[in-house]
Amino acid sequence: MENTVAVSVIVPAYNAEKVVRNCVESILGQTLENIEIVAVDDGSKDHTRKVLRELAQKDARIVLVEKDKNEGLSAARNSALQVAKGEYIGFVDADDWVEADTFGNMYEKGRGADLVVAGYRHDTMDENRTTVNISRDVTTAPGYWTNKNEIAAKAADIDTAKMFAYTWNKLYKRELILANHLEFSKQVLIEDFIFNTLFWDKISTLSVIEDMGYHYVKASKDALTQKFLPDFLDIMNLRFEYIRNLLTKNEVYTGKAKEQLANIYIKHAVAGVVRNCSPMGNYSFGEQYARTKAMLHYQQAREACQNAKGNSKQEKVCNLVFKTKSTLFVLLLGKAIYMMQTKSKTAFDKLK
Repeated sequence: MENTVAVSVIVPAYNAEKVVRNCVESILGQTLENIEIVAVDDGSKDHTRKVLRELAQKDARIVLVEKDKNEGLSAARNSALQVAKGEYIGFVDADDWVEADTFGNMYEKGRGADLVVAGYRHDTMDENRTTVNISRDVTTAPGYWTNKNEIAAKAADIDTAKMFAYTWNKLYKRELILANHLEFSKQVLIEDFIFNTLFWDKISTLSVIEDMGYHYVKASKDALTQKFLPDFLDIMNLRFEYIRNLLTKNEVYTGKAKEQLANIYIKHAVAGVVRNCSPMGNYSFGEQYARTKAMLHYQQAREACQNAKGNSKQEKVCNLVFKTKSTLFVLLLGKAIYMMQTKSKTAFDKLK
């Protein structure tokens, strides 16, 4: 029997009773009607499951997966992949929403590619999530690629455009996920990134469209209250290794790509220093200094120093300080950025 589901949209939800209804209803309102929503309640302790059940009773396109205990984002997505039936797989986070033509545009303009990448809007809202303080458009030039080397090289371009690291601005051919037994890693923070590098290596066609129907929503307080990860810099090293391996395997880790990955690495390294300056880290100045010094001796950091140039003013400043290899200068830069974030919760967004 012919598959009549064009896109399976996976929505993992945990303690999301305040936002998940708006999310799911935005998907149900798509102009592309032959979709299904695989909503996963990941052992929520609030009324998320009740909300999802109410929605599922009203629309048969909702498939509800209920987990007895919270196992995390990756496990929730993997559970949904087991029951999804669509030609493509898409993702929406429970606290985000999509405009009515989002999946229709991706499906139609994607021209049947193995992977479709779209732009998105990054909405920074007030603490109550009622008013958008800043809405930033994130997109890049469209195109369609069939050459494996060119497709691999585009990974660096897309990552530079801040469009690689997420799953929710993409459509994935489900048959490729199944054929290659791809699953989401338990590695926190970069589970999307790892999945994308593995999937990217398997595709033969890539389509990038300019449309920005996905709204990635963050409250202004989120940047300051995000979970502290003591191994953040180690995770960023792993991130760098995954995409470098993809480019190296396809023989495109050369001049431009090296520069792009170096710029991204330094940005993340500085972000790691900023996190270490947060009270959540509870590090003394001496400990912050020691962690910054150790980071500057990473092989990935040394490689980034050799290749980075920077495009934006922010990148050029960070790169300039980073390339001094001075522990004190890099640490002071991190402290300065942290102070900017605490004094103006939207200031750092304006610099991006």
